[in-house]
Amino acid sequence: MLSLRKAKVADVPKMHALMAPHIVQEALLPRSERTIVERLRDYTVAESDGQIVGLASVSLVELHLAELGAVVCDQPELMAALVDAAVDEARSFGVSKLFVVAPTPEPYQTLGFKLATIADFPEKRDRQCLRCPRLPRCRQVVLELSL
Repeated sequence: MLSLRKAKVADVPKMHALMAPHIVQEALLPRSERTIVERLRDYTVAESDGQIVGLASVSLVELHLAELGAVVCDQPELMAALVDAAVDEARSFGVSKLFVVAPTPEPYQTLGFKLATIADFPEKRDRQCLRCPRLPRCRQVVLELSL
């Protein structure tokens, strides 16, 4: 049986392992277990038969803005459930916009996100993108969702 829940400390090694292939493929930025622990409240995990099979995070960036990050799962239906949970959480924060930086736009466009540019999000660009070692070869796209 599949369920979504907020992450727990005991989940961190499994979450880190689940993210690893996506980091190697450069779909995600590297995260240490310590970084995951520090941001643990941001994460929702999908659990099936006691195994972590997916995760997503939503982080506040500014008073009006949150970022959907670290969406990791292999099934489109599961991705939709994780993104829906993140959108609900962002709405509960009271922000007016949610954005995601992703390797491909299609999965997010089917969920209502619209293409944007990193220039539309100077908060993200200035805080992370300009310092990222992948910047010269970045292939990520930015999408946004008005809440």
